[in-house]
Amino acid sequence: MKKIIIFCCGFILLTACATPYQRAKKETANGYFDTRLQEGVYDVIFNGNGDTSAKTAHDYALLRSAEVCLENGYKTFDIVSKADHSTQDGYVANNILFMETEPKINFVIHCSKDSDLTFLAEEIKENLRKKYKLQ
Repeated sequence: MKKIIIFCCGFILLTACATPYQRAKKETANGYFDTRLQEGVYDVIFNGNGDTSAKTAHDYALLRSAEVCLENGYKTFDIVSKADHSTQDGYVANNILFMETEPKINFVIHCSKDSDLTFLAEEIKENLRKKYKLQ
């Protein structure tokens, strides 16, 4: 019985993976999703799974914000509003309570073609891609 428990724990650890940095098919799916609200204003969302840390989800939302700006010809951006819609769920196995948090970060950003706003999009993109070893 002990070997089975150890095997199951090992299997779970090997197969557990944080949400990768990728486009989500819809707004509620895992990954990033963005929508143009008006000229220079975008809604950026990153939804993670239970293996994605809150810090990683925040950084991925920030990274996607920088990429959205650059893809649309902007240099800098500000976060106009930020919402954390993370969810928590729990389950019991073998009389042990397991809690899981799924981070869901939402930014509304305002972009500028000048260098007058808080975040430099190219620098944010470069630094976060390096930090998370993304190509």
